Amino acid sequence: MKQLARSLTDAVDGVLWGMRYLIHDRDPLFTTEFRDSLRGAGVTCIKLPARSPDLNAYAERFVFGPCPRASAAEVAGPASRR
Repeated sequence: MKQLARSLTDAVDGVLWGMRYLIHDRDPLFTTEFRDSLRGAGVTCIKLPARSPDLNAYAERFVFGPCPRASAAEVAGPASRR
């Protein structure tokens, strides 16, 4: 996992380069060593609360919500016409 943390925060092609936070669940794969490696690169690890199944729905709505360029008609969906 230490190598993965180094790869994620690599200055050339790391996904977390320049990011401030990593929000993750309580999977045992996120070890203390992994979190310490990310903390050394300036990334703060935030664990999700235990037994919180509804958080995924809120996160998906925030991340995959309507894009700012979408018109109100596209966001509202199809309307019936008479």
